[in-house]
Amino acid sequence: MKKKALFLQLALTASLLFSTAAHAAEITSTRDIPVGGSGQMEMVGTIEPTILSVTMPTFVPFNLSSSLSTQNKVISPRINVKNNSNLPVQVDVAYTAVDMSKMPNVEWSDDGSVKPNQIAIGLKQEGADGEMPTDLAHARWLKKNTAQDMNVMILDANQEGAMYVVGTLGQEVSESATFNVTPTFVVSKTSQPQQP
Repeated sequence: MKKKALFLQLALTASLLFSTAAHAAEITSTRDIPVGGSGQMEMVGTIEPTILSVTMPTFVPFNLSSSLSTQNKVISPRINVKNNSNLPVQVDVAYTAVDMSKMPNVEWSDDGSVKPNQIAIGLKQEGADGEMPTDLAHARWLKKNTAQDMNVMILDANQEGAMYVVGTLGQEVSESATFNVTPTFVVSKTSQPQQP
């Protein structure tokens, strides 16, 4: 008998130690249902999406040339961006690492206006025509090695969009060198409407 009682006490203790409490939102109203009777209960569930997913390339080569007759001196491939989420998102640039160590006499411009020895690089959303931009109107300029909170695109749920690298350079900048521009993109939920 003592062994049985001791075993039951150990089993009860173990079940209390490893039990898990679960609870939900507070119940706001109750109703009595008599024995043998029936009733209905309304249950309301809320789904809150927590996963934001945007697809975009990780490497984009571009060429910068003063021989282009347009205001935009960059030849860039189309950068496709797809919102895989079921809610609107905004795509921002938080920081841009710029390495111009192979161009010792060239400076960076953070605002798109260049002096003879400067380069400016930015991003521009694709226009309605679906072609590479020729002008620099509405370009979002990347700031060299500086934190920035710059929105480059807002996408509705499951929407695709596109942007291009744009830029300009001063007349004293050599076209035979290379440099690296690495923006850090941040995707976040937004309630802002998409801009036309």
